[in-house]
Amino acid sequence: MPIHEFHCERCDRDFEELVRTSGEKAGVACPSCGNRQVERKISVFAAQTGAGVSRVSSLPAGGCGRCGDPAGPCGLD
Repeated sequence: MPIHEFHCERCDRDFEELVRTSGEKAGVACPSCGNRQVERKISVFAAQTGAGVSRVSSLPAGGCGRCGDPAGPCGLD
């Protein structure tokens, strides 16, 4: 089961949730406030090779989970 990262629009918190299918996103609720209006984030992920060496993807990383800006959250929605 893939772990997806979500952002709650109401309380401005990020959290992770196990989601089996794309249709299950509708059932995801924020664990902090219970809000179901959550946005799935694009995540940086790690992949394991046959040799057991872990590699991180080349997606942007940083303080902002949306754009990768190390200064923190941006205005992208």
